[in-house]
Amino acid sequence: MTKKLFLSVALMSLFLTSCSNVKQFEIKVQNPLQVQRIDELVVINSENLSEKDPQFDINNFSLWDGEKEIAYQISESSPAEKNILAVISFEPGETKTIVVKYGSGVSASDFSPRTYAGLGMKTGNVYYDKKFHADHFDDVTDIKVPEIHTDHDALFRCEGPVWESEIIGYRFYIDWRNATDIFGKTITGLVLKDVGATDTVAQEDSYHKMQNWGMDIFKVGNTLGIGSIGMMNDGKVYRVETRDSVFCKINRGSVSSSVETKYMGWKVGDNKYNLVSTFSISAGSRFTKNVLTIDNNADNVATGLAKYEGCSFQVGKSESGWNYVSLWGKQTLNDDNLGIALLYPVASLKEITEDDINHIVVLQPKDGKAEYYFGAAWEKEPNAITTEAAFLQMLDETINKLNNPVIVE
Repeated sequence: MTKKLFLSVALMSLFLTSCSNVKQFEIKVQNPLQVQRIDELVVINSENLSEKDPQFDINNFSLWDGEKEIAYQISESSPAEKNILAVISFEPGETKTIVVKYGSGVSASDFSPRTYAGLGMKTGNVYYDKKFHADHFDDVTDIKVPEIHTDHDALFRCEGPVWESEIIGYRFYIDWRNATDIFGKTITGLVLKDVGATDTVAQEDSYHKMQNWGMDIFKVGNTLGIGSIGMMNDGKVYRVETRDSVFCKINRGSVSSSVETKYMGWKVGDNKYNLVSTFSISAGSRFTKNVLTIDNNADNVATGLAKYEGCSFQVGKSESGWNYVSLWGKQTLNDDNLGIALLYPVASLKEITEDDINHIVVLQPKDGKAEYYFGAAWEKEPNAITTEAAFLQMLDETINKLNNPVIVE
């Protein structure tokens, strides 16, 4: 009995010592709008947390909303700056008290991913008859694209990087076309890890027909698709087609995933530019954000939406902050209604114009940087948006939230 009592006292002492090493502080996060916000991406600067306590460890902590642990990930905007990304929901006008717990023995739970980005590539370099040959694609995360690569040579699964939330997915062709496409989903969840895995011979890709999860719903061709990158020169829009080299890096996380692509020596007219594009998507969102960095004093970057006959083109009414352009109508490979939109900072807008195949949004880079969002809504999604009025309402609500971001104190 004496030994058991001694052991119990010792264990209790160890437990109290462990608990005493757990520290915490609070962060106030406020929704300034009288509207509900579901799955709002919240960015917390880790430097502010380190100022609260120099012993705070960015690699060893957990976040709590009451009794609920919050999924998060660390994002590095530069080697010296790290941010905490978390997805949080708010009631109208709500202020939440988020508790940060840290110290020895504290670690975050393993959360199921709600986003995905990936790049499948044949890595054996077996090349003949103008195609890459292998019976499978390997998952790669950081590559230089072979200079010989071109369209339909079977080097990449889905012809380039893919990224998704539970709601929708996207890809871009990492060959000379460099255009962005849409994967519509008939289910809620992540699916793109396996899509196109058997399409190893670059013939008719399986995802162009309806699958149990959905399909590739958009026809891009020579257009800007949805949110492809370009530049205006002599009255014409140029996609990122002619370039010296291309590097691609995949970043996956539970609440946000991204594709970073570096284009070296992008030729437009008589000039060359080095361009970095980062497509990212967060959990619960249908929008991709693209952050661009470009050198050589570029006086514009352009993006746009592919024109389809019979579709309704609209421009949002916001005169400051963020605004949008959109198209609604039967513009899918499956002859369904689809809404597509570009969201842009009003202060960066140079012009909204068009050519025979595109509606074009031209932006003015500031200090070599520009950003925009693009997104789509397909009528075959679960709980789908099925009318243009509902699509425009969703866009107006999104712009309102972008113009009134969550306040982190």
